[in-house]
Amino acid sequence: MKLNVLFGAIFSVLLINVVIVNHGFSASSGNLYFKNSIIETEKISALAQDWASHETLEATIRPAKSSSYYIVQFEGISGSAFRKQLQKISDVKRYVPDNGFIIKLKGTALDLERLNHLQWYSHYGSYLKVEKTLLNLSKDSQVTLNIHLFSDEDSERVQKEVLALPIQVLETSRTLMKAQAPGSVLSKIAAVEGVEWIQKAKEPKLGIIKVENVGQVEVQRRNDFDQFDGYATGSKVLNADALYSAGIRGQSEKIAITDTGLDRGRLDSLPRDLAGRVDKTYSLGRPSVGQWDDPVGHGTHVAGLALGNGALSQGAVRGVAYEARLIFQSVFRWISQRGKVEKGMVLPTAVDKLFEISYNDGARVHSNSWQYDTGAGQYDVQSSLVDEFVWNHPDFVPVFAAGNSGMDLDGDGLIDPASIAVPSTAKNCISVGASENFMLRGGIQAPWSILGTTGSDSPASIWGGEPIASDLPSDSLNGIAAFSSRGPTEDGRIKPDIVAPGTNNLSLKSKADEVDENESWGTFNDNYIFMGGTSMSTPLVAGAVALVRQYYEQVEKRNFISSALVKATLINGAQDLFPGQFQNFKEIETTRPNMQEGFGRVDLGASLLPSLPRVRRSIDDTQGVGEGEERTYSLKVTHPQEALRVTLVYSDYPSSPSVVRALVNDLDVTIQDASGKVFFPNGLSEADRLNNVENIDLDTVRAGTYTVRVRGVSVPVGQENSGKQPFALVISGGIEL
Repeated sequence: MKLNVLFGAIFSVLLINVVIVNHGFSASSGNLYFKNSIIETEKISALAQDWASHETLEATIRPAKSSSYYIVQFEGISGSAFRKQLQKISDVKRYVPDNGFIIKLKGTALDLERLNHLQWYSHYGSYLKVEKTLLNLSKDSQVTLNIHLFSDEDSERVQKEVLALPIQVLETSRTLMKAQAPGSVLSKIAAVEGVEWIQKAKEPKLGIIKVENVGQVEVQRRNDFDQFDGYATGSKVLNADALYSAGIRGQSEKIAITDTGLDRGRLDSLPRDLAGRVDKTYSLGRPSVGQWDDPVGHGTHVAGLALGNGALSQGAVRGVAYEARLIFQSVFRWISQRGKVEKGMVLPTAVDKLFEISYNDGARVHSNSWQYDTGAGQYDVQSSLVDEFVWNHPDFVPVFAAGNSGMDLDGDGLIDPASIAVPSTAKNCISVGASENFMLRGGIQAPWSILGTTGSDSPASIWGGEPIASDLPSDSLNGIAAFSSRGPTEDGRIKPDIVAPGTNNLSLKSKADEVDENESWGTFNDNYIFMGGTSMSTPLVAGAVALVRQYYEQVEKRNFISSALVKATLINGAQDLFPGQFQNFKEIETTRPNMQEGFGRVDLGASLLPSLPRVRRSIDDTQGVGEGEERTYSLKVTHPQEALRVTLVYSDYPSSPSVVRALVNDLDVTIQDASGKVFFPNGLSEADRLNNVENIDLDTVRAGTYTVRVRGVSVPVGQENSGKQPFALVISGGIEL
């Protein structure tokens, strides 16, 4: 044991059984992985880095002497067992890879030294709490910060200490403060007891692609619905017709949408496509005047894609869950910038506030066609808040746009990696990228090379490499939109999760006076307008989520449908778009999963109602597995011409934004054939140690018995009462029922 004492006082899918297997605890690398420092605990007795080398951050990592927050690392024991020891002397706050925790100690460091299997400990120092981009901030620089507090911390006390500093607090929530501060006080904020993480506050933006140079492209304006074969919105691409035929149209579901606004902001004048199905509206962006109209046109269009019933188009322009009900949260606000008033949006400082409102109103699906102004795949405070809400509300499904930061800056014809936006980097949301819709007439019919974008980048510089340059936005169902943000996340996880059509989507047009039609992809008539972006893909998936939930409720009579089960269902049946739309060029570099399409394009028919002899079995294991436990399922393959697909999804415990790897609990799924050969998930030849989504596709199988195993490799933070990690497992193939 090495202690640091330098910081103070001292498908017959047959469940066979649950087996306690002696797999042992997860081996430690000897390191603790924080974003600002890798602590080699086997070599050092103090943190190697401090703030002394930074001009404005004079304080070292040594916190105030009264600090009760510690980092502890264990060895030779499971994380769950060590956590039980810690709970007797502390409040356990966060898991730290590898084999560590951040705790709030109730007594003294002597209590730590009495613990069995303790490898190392130290204070949770200020240097570890600050986003890297802020470390070299000059003293005189003004910056807007998000200051994140540990959960269950005395927020009033922390806020009082922070307010005593020369900063301006802009907004507060239970665990998050938004404040403007000079660089000179960063170290003082970080030293406040109870502060977990400090990052630069990011501005929200919509996930829509605005198209300039409209004069160079075809804009179809004819009021002719006969030209559409059900592809106008993109819902037909998702194979939703299979569920409509079974009577599943979203009747029992509520979808919450956070967006700009809704039409004119009056229930008595809503378009007939939505009339009578809006349960509640919130004016979060303009609360003083109570307005929720849509001067942008974005929110109205998004709502139509999720649940518009096509009443104004004889059913031709219809959303996915077209009989679902709507809860709408308007976040539009007129913003004064550079001496003029512009259109903008304002969100609560903490994203989970949006979820809390909609959850209390009965919505279990939440659609978010916006993201924060960042696109490098970070897991930050907002991502952690998304994961925390789902952990505590496991039947809640947040759906987020992956972002529109896809660019080919090196001109090789492939969109560059690592542009996923926050908060779609969260583990427990569904992150949605944009595939191409199939619309050969109407909207924008011009190659990417001449389409403009918002911002200063020219089309030639971001989409100028062939074959992207000559590609049309909506001419191939196997294509991925050029603008769609690609994975991986900063820690290497697979994102987006899935894709849906996001080019030339036709949906409702806002009748608000301030709407500028030139910001769209073209006006069809007085009621409908074309748009494109991951903003459009996201509500389609939200509608799909509503249909999946309704199917499980009404057809399979399930009383509880976890978010993990919904996500696993969509992923299991998703259509792999590999190699993409180009005959002699791989737009998508590998079969699913990959960083372009995630696990593929949503296919509701394949996910829930596969064609015989293919069948599906869905397991929502709300008890789950603990560390070292294993669930075993035996499958009898009777129709080997059908591929075997096994998908594991679990809603993981939220990670700290201060650490490198977001995964906390690590479950594994494998398939073993009759010869003993073991197949691993996500295209790997070994276990996956990064993702809480694991999928195995076996395209070639033989008749006979296959064994599926779900194993709890490491579960340091399980459910409060059981210490286990719940999971969902979806299996499809030519198996015996």
